[in-house]
Amino acid sequence: MPELPEVETIVSGLNKTCLCRKIKKVRVSCPALASPRGGLSALAGDSFVSISRHGKYIKITTRRGARLVVHLRMTGQLFLAENYQPDKHVHIILELANMAAKMYYRDIRKFGRWQIVPPRKNFADYINAGTDALAVTPREFRALCRRYADKALKVFLLDQTILAGVGNIYADETAFYLGVDPHTPVNRLAPEKLLKAVTAVLRLGIKNKGASVSDYITSTGARGNFQNLLNVYKQKNCRRCGTPIRRVKLAGRTTHICPKCQK
Repeated sequence: MPELPEVETIVSGLNKTCLCRKIKKVRVSCPALASPRGGLSALAGDSFVSISRHGKYIKITTRRGARLVVHLRMTGQLFLAENYQPDKHVHIILELANMAAKMYYRDIRKFGRWQIVPPRKNFADYINAGTDALAVTPREFRALCRRYADKALKVFLLDQTILAGVGNIYADETAFYLGVDPHTPVNRLAPEKLLKAVTAVLRLGIKNKGASVSDYITSTGARGNFQNLLNVYKQKNCRRCGTPIRRVKLAGRTTHICPKCQK
């Protein structure tokens, strides 16, 4: 699943190329991905004026005032391409004015969603997430650490209602950055040190355009680079010390631990 750095990379790319361009045509081959059904057709003739992010969610606003929440979930890909031959997994296509490239939404498992936000609703009504992991203040973060003091570090980081944006990749890498076992209770860690680690790992992921360990690609269809820097996640041996990685289940997810670097 694309996490905060991957979604930030996509949003940044779309902002550079798609803002204020008129949407000439919208094609939807899997109506179940959009809610309400048929709602995306109203985008024809409109244009994007704002594309931003909260956690793993993409927020879009148009010139006419339409608002959308896009959630890529497990296998969603949102990218621009020229001379691209869509396969059966491409379900939404947007043609933009004065651009040879089209915007494609591809989703093998069809878990993603494009939600039209009704006029009397807010983005927050369709985003089931806590404070964004890169927007949380130190004071807010300390309060979260106190409130969820007994939670294991990885459980705390993966709970999107607590902190939005961190998924399995970045939770494992944050625990490695801290040099602790991901089972460690939050109250055993200094909040300032934990927030610094979360921020550092996420920003390093953004700097390297995300991690392409599965289906993720950038807005240009390219692979990210952060998978080449992962220390423990899906590694056979620790990148730092070479010790074989231990794999356990935590919070229902496969968790990667270096027995030597993470005491």
